[in-house]
Amino acid sequence: MFQNLPPLSRGIIIGFVVSAVLSLILPTLAVWVFPLYPALLLRGLQIWRLVTYPFFFAISIHNLLWGAISLIWTGMIVAMFGGELETIVHTRRLTLALITSVVIGGILFALLSPDGTLAGSGMITMFLLGGFAYMWPKREISVFGLFWVKAWVIALAFFILSVIPMSGLQLDTSASNLFGPFFGAFSAILYLHITYRQYGFGRGFLNRMEAALTPRRSPGKQQPSVQTIEQQIDTILDKIAKSGMNSLSKEEREFLLRNSK
Repeated sequence: MFQNLPPLSRGIIIGFVVSAVLSLILPTLAVWVFPLYPALLLRGLQIWRLVTYPFFFAISIHNLLWGAISLIWTGMIVAMFGGELETIVHTRRLTLALITSVVIGGILFALLSPDGTLAGSGMITMFLLGGFAYMWPKREISVFGLFWVKAWVIALAFFILSVIPMSGLQLDTSASNLFGPFFGAFSAILYLHITYRQYGFGRGFLNRMEAALTPRRSPGKQQPSVQTIEQQIDTILDKIAKSGMNSLSKEEREFLLRNSK
């Protein structure tokens, strides 16, 4: 299953695993390198923290079992929801949208909470899960083959669990537990609303940008235009929204994979 994931989802899972292993072996280094500390970002110019903070995944010897379960669960969320969302939206587009959201979220947090700390996978997981649930809120997801749950219910449950601390049931309103998941979901919904759900100008803008950035091909075999490809993707997207990924033919799946890079 992991090998069949598109590049972005696979890379995110690898990033979480690397962070978890580093926090287990060298916890001091992980805590110092990954989280976003506004003072170090604004005054120390440690710019890399704008992209490393959502990959911070803390595991220690004392909570090894719980940490491993959390890592596996997070990886499953990314694989199940992020993989399909990436296949449909395109790897490049979703990657740019996610990076933009992560960077803007980090800057906003640094400006609004100069004494706080932002870290944790909630930003990325809720970006993918929230985006999926917004696109297909009524899609029924099989949970361990025992029962079916709608996508919006899973997204809401995951968000609630992400803001509950491990020490009890009292809600944790700290930045990492609330700001990250909330901003991640909000960014995904805003991006998908503009480009896929409601407004044609958003999709048209992306098409014009990609056409301008795509190198001109030498004369020879005529390639399908960006507009033609987008029309075919729209048709497949509508089919998935109505009947799910399993309704696609082999040719349609190959077309999505071929044009999602």
